[in-house]
Amino acid sequence: MESVEQPRSTAAEMWGKFTALGGPQHILDGAAPAIGFLIGYGVWNAKIGVLIALAVALGIGGYRLARGDSVKVVAISVALVVVFSLFVGFTGEGRAFYLPDLLICAVCAVAFGITLLLPRRPLSHWISRRIGLEPAEAADPAARLRLHRRVTLAWFVFWAVHLVVMVPLYAANKVVLLGSVALVLGKPALVVMLAVTWLWIRRSLHHNTPAAPAGA
Repeated sequence: MESVEQPRSTAAEMWGKFTALGGPQHILDGAAPAIGFLIGYGVWNAKIGVLIALAVALGIGGYRLARGDSVKVVAISVALVVVFSLFVGFTGEGRAFYLPDLLICAVCAVAFGITLLLPRRPLSHWISRRIGLEPAEAADPAARLRLHRRVTLAWFVFWAVHLVVMVPLYAANKVVLLGSVALVLGKPALVVMLAVTWLWIRRSLHHNTPAAPAGA
């Protein structure tokens, strides 16, 4: 029963931290401006879509500040919508609202892919060490590096799938379909991927911990 209960307790711990940080609310808040843009674009045009997205972002930001949320977090959230909107303003195209997404996916895919080709530590190992998920000293460093090569490969595939799905839609100017896909492959998929990675690494650490001697 211990092997079953441990993943459950780890998942419960992860979900508790996620909800304590307001994760579900942040996902909804992040999706709302994008939904507003899609509605405005579909009913009117890209300019109206941008105005609706900005209005929604500012409205949510004001609400979050009134609730006592961090000014820094709110400012970053609004700034992201402003940046996405500026791409539409610069290009005059509705699809450009999703160009920053594609650029981020491309950069992340290259970053994770390159570290798979290099003899040094894979990127997930470096990130996990920085945030304290991976211990500084491991009983079997070679095994930890092999694990993180698999984790890094999974992240490379994650970002590559974004590009494979979204780039053709962007090239075909299928803005509404592109936006709908981006809503699914955006924060929701990223949160799931982060959760799976967290569980994967935590569970591997538990399995690699030497058992205590009998009677200890």
